[in-house]
Amino acid sequence: MDPEFSLDITIDEQPESSVIAAFPGPGMAGISANQYFIEQLGLHETGYIHAEGLPAVTPFSEGRPYHHTRLFSKQGANYTFVTCELPIPAQLSEPFGRTLLDWIDESTVDEIALLTTLPSLESFEELFYVASDDYYQHRLADTEIGALQGGFLSGVNASLISRAIDTTLRVGLIATFVNPRQPLDGGATLRLVEGLDQIYGFDIDTDQLRQFADRTRQHYEQLAAHVETQQRAEKRMRRTDDIGFM
Repeated sequence: MDPEFSLDITIDEQPESSVIAAFPGPGMAGISANQYFIEQLGLHETGYIHAEGLPAVTPFSEGRPYHHTRLFSKQGANYTFVTCELPIPAQLSEPFGRTLLDWIDESTVDEIALLTTLPSLESFEELFYVASDDYYQHRLADTEIGALQGGFLSGVNASLISRAIDTTLRVGLIATFVNPRQPLDGGATLRLVEGLDQIYGFDIDTDQLRQFADRTRQHYEQLAAHVETQQRAEKRMRRTDDIGFM
């Protein structure tokens, strides 16, 4: 591990048997989905992670700063949500993930679910998974979520799911595609929330999120229409200039 890199994990309560984690990705859908669950399930912060050796990022809300990586749970629940808003450089994703795994190995965590997104200019409205056999049998066998057919995972998600290959830790990655041109994808967030709700049976109300997804979709459609109109106008102006009219 890079001698200048370290993680300091501070917890008030030990993580529960199931950890549901989200890291920064296109469309911010994984983090947004996690936040929606945290609010709807009434979870409270049970710990945080401080990273040394990474570019400093301190998010804030309503003028108050908070830790970039936090843990949430509540009494009687068998799950802990981990939300990371810290962009992790590719060269440090392996030590970051390995440190998390070392901490998980010392806890009573049995499985990890990872919420993420994949960039695509094509429109996909489905969810897909990459999962260990035991996670699939335990969580996905009775769902309609399809398998990603081939490719490579990278970053912290890759570090975490690779541990499931040779150990008893169950790990499943739930992914949906997003348009990389959209910084915030409400539709992808809704798909992840509905998918995870089906997998874990949280039974939460998604009406508020569905309205948000509709608003963001309309916003980007209007923006795209505006850009297209502007481009057509610029093309007409260039043709006029070529002819030589003053």
